[in-house]
Amino acid sequence: IPLSRMNLGVFALHPEMAGYAVSWSEGMEEPTEFPVTREDMLTPMYLNSPIKVLVDQRQPLHFNLECQEDVQQYSVLSEFRDNGNTDYRGFAIPYGEEGVAALTFCTNRPGGFTPAEISAIEELFPLLGLLIDLVETRRLSHTVLRTYLGRNTSQRVLQGKIQRGQGEHITAALWLCDLRKFTVLTDRLEPQVLIHLMNRYFDCMAEAVWANGGEILKFMGDAMLAVFRITEQRSPKTASQQAVQAGHEAQQRLSVLSQACVDEGIGPLQAGVAVHLGEVVYGNIGAKTRLDFTVMGSNVNLLARLQTLTARLAEPMLVTADIAAHLSPDPDSIGEHEIKGLERPLEIFRPKPPE
Repeated sequence: IPLSRMNLGVFALHPEMAGYAVSWSEGMEEPTEFPVTREDMLTPMYLNSPIKVLVDQRQPLHFNLECQEDVQQYSVLSEFRDNGNTDYRGFAIPYGEEGVAALTFCTNRPGGFTPAEISAIEELFPLLGLLIDLVETRRLSHTVLRTYLGRNTSQRVLQGKIQRGQGEHITAALWLCDLRKFTVLTDRLEPQVLIHLMNRYFDCMAEAVWANGGEILKFMGDAMLAVFRITEQRSPKTASQQAVQAGHEAQQRLSVLSQACVDEGIGPLQAGVAVHLGEVVYGNIGAKTRLDFTVMGSNVNLLARLQTLTARLAEPMLVTADIAAHLSPDPDSIGEHEIKGLERPLEIFRPKPPE
């Protein structure tokens, strides 16, 4: 069958993306895959395209690119004709329970496709729908697990490490942030406004952690817990510095958001970040049919107490001596403080912001 171009657009279940497309044109060694964002679905290019009609109506499309009347219906058809194509076909491919993919293809042969060629292609649609469903099911499982559990933890689940009680000892720079006066915000803001605000706040924290190689373990109300694991490729010094750098960047991002919130009448936002270095148990715990991956141990408890101290001392970020030993320039000591659960006071440090 003399194909000159082909495009398969799959509309997928994804928290951020609308789907993806696979495109091939004559002369390419292999097809190219690219994401389709939700914003792409709102552009005139999509809204005024045969693809949208194909998806909405789920009926075959046929445009004779050798006929000027057909070409004038959509601007993209003129591009296809100018590239030497003579016939455009489009088909909606159902998959799964409610999924739909849009398959379009062209030929540059004079006279276009023959009825026999189109019939032969249509015979492949049931198999193509099944293959798309299989691929999308796997892609969805990866996407959902990565979105809700994080990259490393999702890989553990996919590798079958899901038995309750499974765990390992890891050493990491532990990172915890908490939004101050959250209760006041919950009492004052409408639910949808609060949710939108929290998403913006967590974007500030999460982007800073990701940018410095950290892994977010969980969101807890207005708090976020992350780890910067020590591995063969990441030393304690590097993990400590990356975690602190993430704290500085998070506060910088939050400062911009805070000013926007002031302008919107919400009021300023402040958060405290605590960073500690130590060994924890990273494992799978919970009830029989509701499990969670998390970190546990005395170092996690210490981290939580340190984070509480940031609010009491009105400090944007505090670290323990284990982290401070790896920082340059040397952080400022703010003295020893009583920490619940510890027999002796603990010396706490204030990292200096980057110059």
